[in-house]
Amino acid sequence: MASLEPQETLKLRRERLERAFTGGTPDRVPYTFLPAMDLQAKYAGITVAEYCFNWDSWVKTAVKWGRDFNVEGVDLLPFFPPGLEGMIFAVAWADYPEWIATRFITGQFHDALRDKWTRWPGRELPPDFHPQFIGGTFMEPGEYRKLIEDPLEFITSTLLPRAVEALRKPYSPEAAAALMKLGAETKNFNATMTRIGVESFQMGFPTFYMGYGYAPLDLIGDFMRMPTGVMLDLRRHPEEVLQATEVLTPLIKKAIKNSTIPQELSEKLFGTRVVLVFWPLHLDEMLPPKLFEEFYWPSLKETIIYAIELGYTPWVFFEGDFTPFLHYILELPKGRVFAYFEKADLRKAREILGDHVSIGGGIPVSILMHGSREKVFEESCNLLNDIKEPGGFVFYGSGVSPGAATRIENLWAQVEAVKKCGYY
Repeated sequence: MASLEPQETLKLRRERLERAFTGGTPDRVPYTFLPAMDLQAKYAGITVAEYCFNWDSWVKTAVKWGRDFNVEGVDLLPFFPPGLEGMIFAVAWADYPEWIATRFITGQFHDALRDKWTRWPGRELPPDFHPQFIGGTFMEPGEYRKLIEDPLEFITSTLLPRAVEALRKPYSPEAAAALMKLGAETKNFNATMTRIGVESFQMGFPTFYMGYGYAPLDLIGDFMRMPTGVMLDLRRHPEEVLQATEVLTPLIKKAIKNSTIPQELSEKLFGTRVVLVFWPLHLDEMLPPKLFEEFYWPSLKETIIYAIELGYTPWVFFEGDFTPFLHYILELPKGRVFAYFEKADLRKAREILGDHVSIGGGIPVSILMHGSREKVFEESCNLLNDIKEPGGFVFYGSGVSPGAATRIENLWAQVEAVKKCGYY
């Protein structure tokens, strides 16, 4: 691509990804990778703490990765904003789209709110540690009824004051000051992402707008009861858990709608009508098939189909080993979902799913991080040759973000593998 102008490169990459995301067959399998926060910082020559808490460092880090990997074979900016799970805020404040950026808890948001769900380098952790989402129990089993009766009231008036130190006394001066600080940091977040978007555009990397979805049962497990608590509740309070997922589903739908943009606006801003909606799945592999089918899948499926009805493309991160549940994906509309797998057997996924959905993933992260360059090249080529047909595949390097110990030469081995084995 060195001989092409940035806008020619942008058009080629965008068309390649559009086709892959929507089940088509591009000229070549699109490739990118999503380095973990500690790897992003290490490569940029800064501490993880500096990276997480300095807006300018976000831009410098994104530009460093983008410029170094702006080569034929890489199709998306290898960068993801340093944030941890915070979907509860997007649900709580879904009526106020200007707050939707709080869907991911950044270091700056953590400083403003002092939430108890996350820990950060330079704060609760040493400066070069990766940020951690630890969750917590902020709702007791006896409170399901209150959640069911008025979920939004319970989240805003009971849950958030317990889990967010700065909001422990709603309507207090402390809470008001925290929200004002959060508002200022949200403005900084949006400005920073715009700067990164402009830099990415100038380098010839396309942007696909991404809204936010969630599995209702995960919202309970991640932010209210912890996964272990939910799994006990499924046995001890099954009807209440099921009702809770049902009343949370409309709130998640509202968050989906208010966190996305119309396809027409996406086409005007980014040159594409493909608008993605991101789902991370957490409890899936922890549940036995019966409980998955009864408590997890129905409400998750409802939210995914809702996004499709709005014209969007769900980008679902099937975390853990989703192999035993692959057949459920066949219940979703054909050609309308992008399924990204962490540990599922991608060859088995292709065998079962065929061209029903587009798929993404890569080789085991242990090989990508620690294998020899030759091994990474070989494994990547084998995977591409085995599953790239009949199209609808995006190679993300691995199903997990590679960490700070990653050998950079292995990322380049994947670039070479894509150029050799990724063409159709």
